[in-house]
Amino acid sequence: MKTTLAILTLNEAEAVRRVLPKIQKDWVDETIVVDGGSTDGTIEWCRDNGWRVFVQKKRGYGQGMREVMAIASGDVIMEFMGDGNCDPITIPRLVEKMKEGYDLVIASRYCAGGASDDDTPVTRLGNWMFTTLINILFRASFTDAMNGYRAYRKDRFLQLRIDEGGLTFPTQTSAQFAKAGLRIGEIPTHEPKRIGGVRKAKNFQTGLALLRMIIKEIFRPLPNHS
Repeated sequence: MKTTLAILTLNEAEAVRRVLPKIQKDWVDETIVVDGGSTDGTIEWCRDNGWRVFVQKKRGYGQGMREVMAIASGDVIMEFMGDGNCDPITIPRLVEKMKEGYDLVIASRYCAGGASDDDTPVTRLGNWMFTTLINILFRASFTDAMNGYRAYRKDRFLQLRIDEGGLTFPTQTSAQFAKAGLRIGEIPTHEPKRIGGVRKAKNFQTGLALLRMIIKEIFRPLPNHS
């Protein structure tokens, strides 16, 4: 099982300086910094410090993940936010959980043993609402359907129709893996506060985008070969 760690960045120069040195490169087989077009020195710092950088053609969290699929060599793809919200120590545990035969494993902030230092009452309520909605609609049992810190099998991903380009991408992945009846697991993680930079998610706009995506997924069939 070959693993690719995709580290998503967009103007996170302060965070990558503090977070990336904590990632041991032998935890995974391949590491790619997926950058959305940073102008604050993020790209230059990563390259100067030996990290492979892929600059997206178009901006967007989901867009970056979809683009990097074309060059990632791993059988398992791991999403990791480079803004400080992901605790690197969870990476080896995600790899070990995937080795148990799961198709998708989410690092959950809300299962037993998980925690978040970055939550607000609004974001915690929103996460609970959308996770509950996905569980009901797609017969799942997520505790954290929205967290982008996750690992999944590339071949399974490519069999589905995951096409969101923005921050709704991880939640769409959760919905489609559940719809397809694939094997899903969770492990607890601690979410630290973001480091510097600017939060990309806007609560109201992101909430509307999530609702639109979920409605689309209710009525859209999966590809026949999935």
